[in-house]
Formats: sequence, structure tokens, C-alpha cells
Amino acid sequence: MFCKTYSAVLHGLEAVTVQVETDVRNGLPQLQMVGALASEAKEARDRVRIAIENAGFRLPPKHITVNLSPADIRKEGTSFDLATAVSILAAFGYIPEENIVGCMFAGELSLDGKLNKVSGILPMAGLAAKEGFQKIIVPKGNAGEAALQKEVPVYGMETLGEVVSFLMGDSSRAPETPMSPSVLKKLQREKGKETEADLKDIIGQSAAKRALMIAAAGGHHLLMIGPPGSGKTALAKCMPSLLPELSFEEMIRLSTIYSVSGKLKSDMDYVVNRPFQAPHHATTQTALLGGGRSAKPGLVSLCHHGVLFLDEFTEFKLEVLETLRQPLEEQEVTVSRLQATYTYPAAFQLVAAMNPCPCGFYPDRTKCNCSTQQIGRYTGKISQPILDRIDMMIEVYPVNYDKIRKRESSETSESVRELVCKARKIQEKRFKNKNIHLNSEMGKREVEEFCIFNEDAERILHQIFEKNEFSTRRYYRILKLARTIADLEGSNEIKKHHLTEAYSYCNVGKKYWRMDE
Repeated sequence: MFCKTYSAVLHGLEAVTVQVETDVRNGLPQLQMVGALASEAKEARDRVRIAIENAGFRLPPKHITVNLSPADIRKEGTSFDLATAVSILAAFGYIPEENIVGCMFAGELSLDGKLNKVSGILPMAGLAAKEGFQKIIVPKGNAGEAALQKEVPVYGMETLGEVVSFLMGDSSRAPETPMSPSVLKKLQREKGKETEADLKDIIGQSAAKRALMIAAAGGHHLLMIGPPGSGKTALAKCMPSLLPELSFEEMIRLSTIYSVSGKLKSDMDYVVNRPFQAPHHATTQTALLGGGRSAKPGLVSLCHHGVLFLDEFTEFKLEVLETLRQPLEEQEVTVSRLQATYTYPAAFQLVAAMNPCPCGFYPDRTKCNCSTQQIGRYTGKISQPILDRIDMMIEVYPVNYDKIRKRESSETSESVRELVCKARKIQEKRFKNKNIHLNSEMGKREVEEFCIFNEDAERILHQIFEKNEFSTRRYYRILKLARTIADLEGSNEIKKHHLTEAYSYCNVGKKYWRMDE
């Protein structure tokens, strides 16, 4: 007796179809599983056999061989349990073989026959839609997540017994209803209000708030330098609230990353708001970029379309910071393993914060006693290639007593977000025929095409360039920033004050590093 069912295995962020083939014949009674199995997949032999028996099905003493094909792809995880159990039951005649045609199965089995959640259901459901399956059967806890792809009916089950009843013709079971876009939008806003910090709660710091708005509008990476307690962390936490709401396509992509990583919360089947990741400075290279035994996405991918905040920037290990070069430049991470190479998206916005010296109070010499050599060694932990990828640098100063007591009203994140959205719509229209979306992504050709300025602006740019002997790299950086500042004002032409403000964000580093490039 032979039967075949279908499941899926994760390969990076994609899923690959797996055929679960079962052969039953006379011989020494045993259940044998083959097909390049990882340890957790091999252990399914005992889980599946006991779950079948505890679900009320008796397996005659036969020699059972289960093959997970293709054999050249390593099978990791526990998502094959359900497909294996259904394949065995169908091979013994408990389920008519024609009833499982067009079905994909994914789920882990408990010993009592209950179905447990597994990671990566969303890409598996997407694969089912792509490959033309008629339905996908998953654990009840994964049903909402799988239904997000909307193209293939999703059936969430709680036990193996329910699965068998459904396959035997139980018509009372309805497919999972996907969440409508209007409900998603409502949920998006409710969750945003619960989790996102707001600019209105930050006292003073008008210059830093302005810099945050410009960084958000153009997708520019930002470094804040200032003493302890000046509000750098509080400002960084406001960045997600300034960015436009996620589109449906961005939600799907983010939810896929979190699904593969097993990071989706138990009360939420998908990611609806822009992520904010703030790793400790002791974070390892693998945790940041991804990899490990099972090659999972790292923190830079978990904050795709969101914000990566690196506090105490100079305290991160040099080799960890240097690995950020590729994702900052290419917006993706490539992880190579012996069996395969995986590529994960990493289009995040970097916001970093650091003290200006070991004690934290330079250049205030009434408090700072650090020597020039100590300051140089401290700031020198950040290499020039990393600094080259940060468009904006600002100094953040402590708020004085009078401002704290006055508690003057401030712009809300919502009002700033409206300006950011308008600027991004201008960029979207500008780059509609290009392979970029934001001003920060412009190359030399795009800068020369879209950074148009008048005579006064050109004169001031020439003066700045000659006086400071800037490199070509910083010249283009200033123009990209000026383009964003002009977009915030709705100006097609870059003007003098746009350039001078952009220059101020590119000039701060000269106080702490040799910026002669």
C-alpha cells in the first residue's frame, strides 16, 4: 500500500514543496523515516506513531517506510508531522486517497494527537497558492496567519481526529476568514497608539526633532551625539511614529520574516506596525545579521521597513559594526552555509546614539577631563566606512531647567508624519521609473538629474565645497539631504537655506573624527 501527501520546508524566506511518501508492506513491524532529516524531523517517527494511536486509530504490525522528498534538501522543523500522519492513515485505508488530493498539510503533533503551532506557515501558505493546491490544513493557532495570503482556503484544526473527520467529508468546517483591509487599518492605528512613543512627550530638543523629521522623510541614517540623559534614546523611540503606515505588501513581507523566525506573538498573526529593534551592545554578529544552526533571519531583517536603534554605538564590537556595511549599502543580508545560501531583506533605517567621549561630557570642559588621545580612541571605534554610510549627524544637548518647568507644547508625531508622508509621495512620483524609492538611495546619476538648484544655492555650495575641501562623496550626500529638505517644503528647486541646513548635518563629524575622506 502506497500513499503520498504534501507539506513544505523553509529555505530562507521561501518554502519548498515536500512530498511525504508512505509505503506499507509485510515485514518486521517498524516505522522508518528517510530523506535528509534533521534531528527534530527524525524524532517525528515516535511522535506520529503515538499521536495516531492516542487519536483512536490502530496501526497493524507492518513495515512502514516514510520518505520525505526531494532528498537533496535538508528537512528541518516539525511541520511535517501532520502530513506524515495523514499519509500513514491513508496508506492503511482510514482515509480515501482521493480525499487528500489537492491538500497541503503543515503542523506539529503532540503525543495526545493535538496540533501545535509551527514557524513559517505564511510562506508555506503562499507556496500552496503558487503551486495550485486547493486547500491547506494547519494548526488552529496558525490559521489566521495562513489566511493572510487570501488565495487558498485555509482550515485550522485542533486535533488529528478533526483532520481525519474533515477529510472524510465533514462539511461543517468553514475556511478561515482573512482579515479585511479596513479592519487591518483600524488594528494598525490602535496598535500604533499603544506601542509608539510620541514627539509631544519630549520636552525641548526642537533641533533634534527637526533632524528626525528629515531623516524619516528621506530614509537617511542618523547618528546622535550627546551626553548621558540628554534624551537620545527617547528621541530614537519616536522614529517609528514618524514613518508612514505599512502598506499591505509590506505587512506581508514583514509577517513572513517574523513567521519564519517564530517571532509572531500569540495574540497577533501578523505584523501591522513598523518594527523597532534596539539590541544591546553585547549582541553577537549572528544575532544581528542572522544565521545560526537553522539560518534564521537576524535583527537587521526583523526591523525590515522599520528602525534599528544602536544605543551606545561605540560600545559595540568593531567586527559586529563592520558587518553592517553590506545591509546599509545593499538593504539585504546574505548568509552562507554548507548546504545553501540564504538572502534576507534588511531595508531598515539606522538611528545610532553615542556619548562624545568616555565620560560623556565633551566638549564641556567644566565636566569633561578626558584627554585628546582618550577622545580619539573612543570615537575611533567607529570606522570611516561606517560613518560614510550615515548621512546625518547631530549633537543633542541636555534640556535646561526652565524648559522642563515650562513644558511648552510640541508638535505631535502625527502632525510630523503628515509632512513626512507628503515628502515621500513626492519622492515616489519622482522615482516611479527608477529602481529606488527614497532620496537616500539616489546614486550619482539620480543626484545630477533631480537635484536642481538656483544660482544663489550654487554659489553657496561652491563656497562650502572650496572652504572645506569636501570629497565627492560628501558633496553628493549634502545634495541628497538638501533634496529631502526641499521636498518637505514642497519645493522643486533646491534653495540656499536647504543647502546650508544639509551642510550642518554633514559637518558635525569634523569635531569628533577626521572627515577628510
